[in-house]
Amino acid sequence: MMANAGPDEFAEFAATILDTFQGLFEETGHLGHRTSDAHARDLLGDLLVDLMHYAERRGLDFGDILGESRGYFRVEQQPADTYTIGSTVELEGPAAEEAVLLGRPTRGTITGLFVPEHGLTEYYVHFIGDNSDRRVIGADLDPAPGFPATSTAEGVIANPLRAEEVLVEATTRIGLADISGVAPNPDDLRDHRALLRAFVSWTDMDRRSVTDLLLSRVAERLPSPGAAQQPTSTVEEPTPGRLAAQGFPVPIAERLRDSVAGAPKPGASAHPRRHGPAR
Repeated sequence: MMANAGPDEFAEFAATILDTFQGLFEETGHLGHRTSDAHARDLLGDLLVDLMHYAERRGLDFGDILGESRGYFRVEQQPADTYTIGSTVELEGPAAEEAVLLGRPTRGTITGLFVPEHGLTEYYVHFIGDNSDRRVIGADLDPAPGFPATSTAEGVIANPLRAEEVLVEATTRIGLADISGVAPNPDDLRDHRALLRAFVSWTDMDRRSVTDLLLSRVAERLPSPGAAQQPTSTVEEPTPGRLAAQGFPVPIAERLRDSVAGAPKPGASAHPRRHGPAR
């Protein structure tokens, strides 16, 4: 299928399928579906019946498939206001201004969409650090530049969702090494620096802000202080709230920041305000 195909091209694909379907049966040879609305209706009906039989044989719910197809059809009718899953987008207008004021990222990735019978298409957008995707209407989005391809120990990464996961994993391992008092793996440090730089460039946020957005995701994967001295069966999974109450992850977070951004500037607060992930 052509990458830039639109409604007209899709309709021609369907017409070609009907040509082939019609050719299977002698009794339909007289039908001219390309010129007669009545013939097109009859042939489409016959094809749908056969597709229902095929779905039943395969144990598939034809109604669910048809409902999902209707949604994609409505999306393809509005090409100027639609984005595919995996597209990089950025907030625009008042939505972008609000995000900037709250210290939140304005660029993210489309992970899903909702097309109502009436009204505007809504997109599920993942922004770095978020634990759940946000619903944003298409009118508040513009296309965004792609995530910069970044070399890591796991290969070149150009997908921001994958880049975030690898960055969180590397940061977690660095934090675990810090807790254990051992040197972090050099690959983790290199991946951390490279991916953090990429997110700083792509989101147009500073390093401290990007790191702060990731802290809660990293904290969820780290053990609470003193857990190593407890029997394995009694270790309770820490929560970000408990960790914060115990003074974590500020010490490790500061060291993670310093490993990339250098020491704090003179006069800078030792414990700057942190923006948690947007809800």
